[in-house]
Amino acid sequence: MLFSAAHLGVTYFPKNTQKANVYLQHDSLKQMQIEALVGKKQKSIKDTIYPFNPNYITDFKAYQLGISVDAVNRIRTYRGAGKYISSVRVFQRIAQLSDCELLRIRPYLKIPKPILAKRENPKKKRVKKELNGATAADLQQVYGIGEVFANRIIAVRYKLGGFVVKDQLSDVWGLNSETQDQLWKYFILDSVPIIKKQNINNLTIAQLAEHYYISTSLASSIVAIRTQKEYLSSWNDLAAIQQLDSVKKARLSLYLSFN
Repeated sequence: MLFSAAHLGVTYFPKNTQKANVYLQHDSLKQMQIEALVGKKQKSIKDTIYPFNPNYITDFKAYQLGISVDAVNRIRTYRGAGKYISSVRVFQRIAQLSDCELLRIRPYLKIPKPILAKRENPKKKRVKKELNGATAADLQQVYGIGEVFANRIIAVRYKLGGFVVKDQLSDVWGLNSETQDQLWKYFILDSVPIIKKQNINNLTIAQLAEHYYISTSLASSIVAIRTQKEYLSSWNDLAAIQQLDSVKKARLSLYLSFN
């Protein structure tokens, strides 16, 4: 009985063990194939190095290329100062790489040219001309002033003997404030005529009426009040004349006095 059992064990178990070994060998082979494929894929991922811009180098890219931490820090310090690595030679100098190291890394460098700000041609400073010496052609360079306005300005200037203050441009009929502002971008009023004021108490109607700001009717009214008062001491003495508003008084004060 015991002999039979032993005999069965000898004859049975070796057969099962041999079959199991076949299965184990097969599984091991499959496992090795899987591991080989995974390893190959991982190696492929690790070995794939894409071109990069060294101005934005990452720690992983430096690791892939074998660039030292000190070299990376030097690059970042350079960039932190607002500077740009614009060429391979600049990259080598900043990173302090040997020629052999650069030769190994060079195929992966991609350094685009920096976008430079478009240089604007400096605007020529406009040299302003003197208004009291401007010609009609000079005046027509101003936006809003054509031949008609240019001639009006020159006519008023002639009658006044030259502009004394800028506000006198408002006396040119139809010339609005916007156009006046444009005019002063081209002209100055530095050369003004020397005005010798006349005593209003000594002028006749005809003499007063010769002035640009005084009509014949206004001259008559002034002389009539002067005759009545015998002497004019200020503009207050002429307050009854409606034609003499504050603007006209200011203009006439440039040319007339009361003594």
